Amino acid sequence: MSLPPGRLALEGVSFAAGGRALVQDASLEVAPGEMVGLLGSNGAGKSTLLRTIYRINRPIAGRVLVDGEDAWSQSAAWVAQRVGAVLQDMPADFPLTVEEVVAMGRSAHKRLLEPDSTHDHALIDAAIALLELESFRARPFRTLSGGERQRVLLARAMVQQPRILVLDEPTNHLDIRYQLSLLRFVREIGVTIIAALHDLNLAAMFCDRLCVLDGGRVVATGRPDDVLTAERVSEVWGAEMIVQRHPTSGKVWLLPA
Repeated sequence: MSLPPGRLALEGVSFAAGGRALVQDASLEVAPGEMVGLLGSNGAGKSTLLRTIYRINRPIAGRVLVDGEDAWSQSAAWVAQRVGAVLQDMPADFPLTVEEVVAMGRSAHKRLLEPDSTHDHALIDAAIALLELESFRARPFRTLSGGERQRVLLARAMVQQPRILVLDEPTNHLDIRYQLSLLRFVREIGVTIIAALHDLNLAAMFCDRLCVLDGGRVVATGRPDDVLTAERVSEVWGAEMIVQRHPTSGKVWLLPA
């Protein structure tokens, strides 16, 4: 059966390293165009699980399905044409400008050493404008702040034109203005998104559904209202919180007890 483009499914995914199970039997479906937040305390397995999607961590069990196809049975190029990723800490010690880093996103759709086309340049220019990077275009990537680098990496992912976007702590290093603008931006672009997030209130504000990991296992999935209960936050994060409603959005809102 043909599936709509941008459907992601994890089926019983497990991963281990150094003889230690880091992710255990994780299953999750993300519908086309949906934004799902991946939550959990430090060391819960969020980044590890995300790396199984963009072909860094090969699962020892289970499958990662992209549009119904096992991503680990496809070529790296096939996956790169469908899955984009913005990682927490990309190395920066290379002599590329911001524009050159953004342009790297087109490599998934091109032959080796194929020059950029008019279409490529249009996509690059649009991404740079949308992420407010015009003034940084010619600057070396290594000279940017952490937050500026995050925006460049998101622009690179956008010119890749993925069906699925994997975000690993995308708001790290960003001040509140750019946290909100980045999440609003990715929420509105219409691609399927799975994002590891630390801020529970931002997750509740922007995500359609949430998936909570604890000790490498999925312990809850569902709408933010159903997942972010005071009892679950206490169990998973060891924090006592008051669960309220945001006064304007009506979304679930957590405050320290």
